[in-house]
Amino acid sequence: MGEGFVRVADTKDIAPSQMKEVQVDGESICIVNINGNYYAIGSICTHEGGPIADGTINGFEVECPWHNSKFDVRTGEVTSPPANEPEPVYEVKIEGNSVFIKLQGKSTLSPQSELKLLEKIKVEGTDVMSFKFSKQDNQKKEDNTPLLSDYTAGQFAFFEISDVKNDPKGPIRHFTISSSPTENFIMFTTRIRGSPYKKRLSTLEDGTKVKVRGPEGQFVLHDDYSKQAVFLSGGIGVTPFRSMIKYATDKQLPLKIVMFDSNRDPDGILFKKEFDDWTNLNQNLKIIYTVSEDKHDENQSIVRNGWKGEYGRINKAMILKYLDNTMINNSIFYICGPPSMLKAMQSLLQEELDISKEKIKLEEFTGY
Repeated sequence: MGEGFVRVADTKDIAPSQMKEVQVDGESICIVNINGNYYAIGSICTHEGGPIADGTINGFEVECPWHNSKFDVRTGEVTSPPANEPEPVYEVKIEGNSVFIKLQGKSTLSPQSELKLLEKIKVEGTDVMSFKFSKQDNQKKEDNTPLLSDYTAGQFAFFEISDVKNDPKGPIRHFTISSSPTENFIMFTTRIRGSPYKKRLSTLEDGTKVKVRGPEGQFVLHDDYSKQAVFLSGGIGVTPFRSMIKYATDKQLPLKIVMFDSNRDPDGILFKKEFDDWTNLNQNLKIIYTVSEDKHDENQSIVRNGWKGEYGRINKAMILKYLDNTMINNSIFYICGPPSMLKAMQSLLQEELDISKEKIKLEEFTGY
């Protein structure tokens, strides 16, 4: 095999009209089988970082499962928005039953940093943990590519950890940076699930060094502060909003922010103490908490324990209780949460409140 080629898969592992994600030198690459012909294209959507390998194939097009951007596997070009940047593509060769790809000529990646884990913080009563890292990185800026320390509130980064065994998705995951650029650390917050990656992540010791690549993503605050920001959050989807709210508060931005934060119960509300403190510091910030499940005592009577927030899922009536038509028409809406919540909120805004698609920003949390 010629110079620059790396074996990445076995042909029998990728059936016709199927895809497989592989990790090579810190890159997520999607190998696609179309009628026995193999193609390699970047697996991280250039729009908002969606997992292309989890999407669908139609002809020579792959479709991102998050926001339905489409790319031609032969060229990497965008064939359907919202993405507007092409994906990198790689030369593929088959030798016997082995699939090789050539990394030379790949697209420029964002710089890689090495950060030290400062602290793990477990949210009591939940499976959520936050990971705080040092903000110092060892990557020197040689061009105009932003370093991780230059991230914008709401962006994400790729975190690679060592000794991840038997995880089909490899040792790299991307997480929204839940800290603000105004803080002296870099943090992400995630649910600890059963994947080998997450199990290994939860056991990292303070002082462990982690390779990080980024920042990436366009789920960031709009520049026109005359338009109000309305955040619709579900569970762990609140992480980019923590970054944005902290940034807006520290910078005292002249931007009105209203956040509807939906959780199963009061104990599951993430960052609540911080959010409540920030509302006292930021006169432009208002947060409406709502819980979707009541707790019951042994007699099945509802136990509310002094809860004074809203009940039920975010709906039209709840939004209209806090926003009048003028406010709605002069707002940019941000939705972040699990796929079912995102779909429901998008339908609510577009079909029930007649909000145009151009005024809605989306970020999906699929979990792994």
